[in-house]
Amino acid sequence: MDTRDLLRVHFVSAHYGGKAPWKHEVKSDKYQISCSYYDDNNSPSRHLSMHPRLKAKIPKMLEWRFIEADWYVWMDSSIKLTHNDPAELILKTAGSNPLCLFRHSYGSSIEFEAKRVLGDLKVNQQYVAKRYQGEPIREQLIHYLGDPDFVDERLFGMTFFAYHRSAAPLMQEWFLHNLMWSIEDQISFPYVLYKSGLTYSLFDGYIDYENELFHWDWKTRENNLKSNLNL
Repeated sequence: MDTRDLLRVHFVSAHYGGKAPWKHEVKSDKYQISCSYYDDNNSPSRHLSMHPRLKAKIPKMLEWRFIEADWYVWMDSSIKLTHNDPAELILKTAGSNPLCLFRHSYGSSIEFEAKRVLGDLKVNQQYVAKRYQGEPIREQLIHYLGDPDFVDERLFGMTFFAYHRSAAPLMQEWFLHNLMWSIEDQISFPYVLYKSGLTYSLFDGYIDYENELFHWDWKTRENNLKSNLNL
């Protein structure tokens, strides 16, 4: 079979601020596969203008601007793939929908997520404080809940997700919300998804347990960051 007839599925990950904890080798018998892994060695530092956490939003949300593919799969650098053909499972799960997502492990609304983060910031919980101290999360929540056309009843884990190229406008809008509001992108995604009207499919299981695709090893990822305060 001519591989030019196959759908191309592009996997992308990034790890800035330290040595990459691991990299992926993705294979498939049914689809063309390509992979990009961005780190400090192959990316401009942009240290005068952009924090590493914000810089990682570029491949996470805008990879379609740089790589031509039919489907894009974002994997946080804490993800260790375990499935032998993740592309096949992803596209089977997606069906006719342009997005394939994990439901959030604990909550079901933006309000839940924002209040959880604000509570952790109040007691200086370090994992959260390193990421979101100084971010306008309260103002972001007020803005979203003040939209009379928005129904706050969805929340997703955005550590791993897949989208069809047709969802590119949604991804660009999501990126803009990370610039305008907080970089806590699980807060902004349900809002931009709702406003887009796009449909989605859900993976079985959750990011932190009971899924067929990967193991979530956030502790190893954290140990590979240079600073426990700023990255």
